[in-house]
Order: sequence, then C-alpha cells, then structure tokens
Amino acid sequence: MNKENTINELQGLLENYATTYEIEAQYREHMLSFLKSSDDPIYSSNQAGHFTASAWVLSHDRQHVLLTQHAKIGKWFQLGGHIEPEDSSFIDACLREATEESGITSLSSANTFVLDIDIHDIPEYKGIPQHPHYDVTCYFVAPAQAKAIKNAESKQLQWIPLEQVKALTDDPAIHRMVEKTLELETYKDHA
Repeated sequence: MNKENTINELQGLLENYATTYEIEAQYREHMLSFLKSSDDPIYSSNQAGHFTASAWVLSHDRQHVLLTQHAKIGKWFQLGGHIEPEDSSFIDACLREATEESGITSLSSANTFVLDIDIHDIPEYKGIPQHPHYDVTCYFVAPAQAKAIKNAESKQLQWIPLEQVKALTDDPAIHRMVEKTLELETYKDHA
C-alpha cells in the first residue's frame, strides 16, 4: 500500500461525503483536520488515534445486516478493523475486514460507498492507551446464498433484521446506519 495514496483516497471520500446529521458534519471536519495534521493517521501504531475501515454488510434482499458481537467488548458492531500496510486502498481495507470477519469471500466493492463516519474512543487495553478511532463505514451487499462464518474475534455473528437492530445496541452510529439504510431502500422503492 502506498500510504499517501490511501490518505488522499480518504481525503477525497470525506470531502465528497454529504450528510444530514450534524454530528457527522462535525466528525467530517475533525477527520479532515486529523488527516492533514497527523504524520501517520491510518495505522494502528499511531496511539494518538487512527482511521479504521468498517463494513455495513447487508443481505442480498437488503432486509438484514450482518453484525458481530465483539469478543473483547461484548457489544454488537458492524464488521471492521484496522487498515493494514498490505491493503491496496482504503476501500480494499473495508472489503478485507468484511471478508475476514464474515467468512464471505464473494463480497465485492464494485458498488460500495461511504455510508457513515464516526469518531469514538477505544478504552485502554493490554498497555495500549485509550485513543480515538476515526471510523469510516462502507456499504456492501452480500450475494444470495452468502454464508457467514464466525471467527475468533466474535462471540456471535448474525444476520439481524434491520427493524430489530436498534433494540440490540445503543450505539448512535449503528442507529444512523439503520436509518440511512431504510431511507435508501424506501427511496429505491419509490424511484
């Protein structure tokens, strides 16, 4: 991976990202500033904070989302993780994380787009101090008959009906993603 290319890609994705959520507009400005001011904004070695690559993976009928109950934290999240030097781009990092955490090898980034951005603190763990994650989540749709396979990072990995997600978690970013997904599907139904 060329680090500068990935930083430029993230900058472009953020500059072109539009949202109706005020908190995301604030996150967007903070993320762009962090990209410009940090020597290493994308790798986990930066303990002052770093970008993370997440994936909102929908079932082929777009009625369910694949969520993981994180093994360390115990809470439900979208799939995702750290950007790695071997990732050829930021979008590739999102796809790799989605594939690794879901076991679905047939996912494609062909029609992906940024669905949500979020900044949240990660608590201290095993000597790594608390630090912020600048999380950018991309939208993916799994092909029909995609089978998800739980890995060691998850307590559980489940296809959750969109209308049940908000009862499972109090995470505001996940709530936003559910709302946005339902809006997208409603718009498509009436277009």
